[in-house]
Amino acid sequence: MATRSILIVDDMKTVRLKLKQVCKDVGIENIYEAVDGVQALQLLEGLSVDLILSDWNMPNMTGIELVAKIRENPRLTKTPIIFITSENEKGAILKSLMSGVTDYIVKPFPDAIVKQKICALLKIPMKP
Repeated sequence: MATRSILIVDDMKTVRLKLKQVCKDVGIENIYEAVDGVQALQLLEGLSVDLILSDWNMPNMTGIELVAKIRENPRLTKTPIIFITSENEKGAILKSLMSGVTDYIVKPFPDAIVKQKICALLKIPMKP
């Protein structure tokens, strides 16, 4: 399997650690982390990733603002983005999908759901 890379964007370290472990569990080796959208954009200037996992509510730049900036960049327009957030109202989910988010997971999340969505988007087999 080709080496895949993921960027995890969340201001909570515990969430980043949990998502990092989930990524490792499905065989992702290159995992990058950012504490907010500003840091994520800085990383993405010199980095190519296969998938972005992002929170919505973060300081300095929200996930929605981050998605807008990512979708403006021709190099990143097709990069899948999964929102992993506590925003669970139908309107919020619709707003995120209309902004360019590929998929949506509500916190707290079961690891199995995150693994399933990562594997589906990256077209990699689920590990037992």
